[in-house]
Amino acid sequence: MKAFVKGNERSEVSALGWLFLACVVTHVAGALAFGLLSDKGITVPVEVELVISEFTILIPSTIFILLGDYSFRNDLGFRRIRPGSFFMCILLSALVTPVASFVNVLSQLFVPNTMVQMSDTLLESSDAALVFLGALYGPFCEELLFRGILFNRYGRYTGPLRAGLISALYFALVHMNINQAAYAFVLGVIFSVVNTAAGSMYPSLIIHVCINGMNLLLLIISGRASESPGDDMISAAESARIGDVIYVLIGITLVAAIICTLIAIPCIAWMAKHEGRSEELYDMIKKKKPKVRWLTIPAALAVIMILFIMFGLPGVLSYIGKGA
Repeated sequence: MKAFVKGNERSEVSALGWLFLACVVTHVAGALAFGLLSDKGITVPVEVELVISEFTILIPSTIFILLGDYSFRNDLGFRRIRPGSFFMCILLSALVTPVASFVNVLSQLFVPNTMVQMSDTLLESSDAALVFLGALYGPFCEELLFRGILFNRYGRYTGPLRAGLISALYFALVHMNINQAAYAFVLGVIFSVVNTAAGSMYPSLIIHVCINGMNLLLLIISGRASESPGDDMISAAESARIGDVIYVLIGITLVAAIICTLIAIPCIAWMAKHEGRSEELYDMIKKKKPKVRWLTIPAALAVIMILFIMFGLPGVLSYIGKGA
């Protein structure tokens, strides 16, 4: 007997909420376990942390797929795309990067750059392991959940536009920090649009791999050129963030984002025409879908848990620290 009924709105939407909650709970449990090990003086290799971090997404997603008896091609969007669309995805990865960079820099008016703060830890890994885990393994696990499952399955009941916003919201929240959540949301929306244009989840996977791969290569190159890479990058990023340089960076990335967006729009339209899906791309914005209650109790619990970790927990820990 199936745990839920695929194709039944109430059953499947509820199951999607439970899936997201399961991913959040296992992710938090993994982070707590690593924290406890660190407190006991046990050092866990960064490669193991990266593997287990994405496992908290991969394992619940795999169980969900098996319970629902989903087809990777028909239900989750693993459909082949044409060679022209593949190369267009590589171009789009370059075109959407300035958009993400603008949001990234803009968010640093309020919070530090999370990736830079993590650079010292990430560079403890070997270069090959870091590229594989961060640019291939990580994007596959995340795209399987957020675009393969959440976007495609919510889309059956909410329509692709709302499903794109929902999956992008979950994608942003699961990063559990304001800086990464900001640009993850924007990228999540773009990924959903591109996947709708191609009728496949491969475009978002390709773009995700290219963006992560390029960022990690830049991190490795800059890190290996410095004797104390983490400290140097953190110091430089923080100096830029609290100084006038941040406003210059916002202006530069904004101009680049506008120009690249104007180029990306016809590229996405071309892909939709190339894949014979121009009407589906148009309907993503124009076609109305009946409203459904997508924010179920388990999904709301997951959102509340993440928001507490992002905004409430630092205050609680600070209060406890002052009391001690």
